[in-house]
Amino acid sequence: MAYTVAWLVWGIATLLLMAGGYWLTRWIRPAFLRDLLRFLVAGTLLVPAEGFEGAYAPAWIVFLFEAFLQRDGDPVGALMMLVVGWALALLALIIATVLRVYLGARRSSPSP
Repeated sequence: MAYTVAWLVWGIATLLLMAGGYWLTRWIRPAFLRDLLRFLVAGTLLVPAEGFEGAYAPAWIVFLFEAFLQRDGDPVGALMMLVVGWALALLALIIATVLRVYLGARRSSPSP
């Protein structure tokens, strides 16, 4: 039960953090850089990794603990999960950009 509650608290906190980051980055121009930052932050925050004793935790936290706080830690697994998260975030950014350009060109074209 505590494990589920911890994931629920983490999920709500992450969504609030991402909403705040979305609001704080609204001034960044060009839009592609703003979206790149937003997608990479989402790719960092949302990816889980297997940590101590088979329990899952956010990959960035597992990486920090394994790399810096454990004497015999192995941060490679968490780092690989972060790289996968970043790759998926970049893929989602490319898809979102293509859709924005396609839909924007479609709206601006005159109707026959």
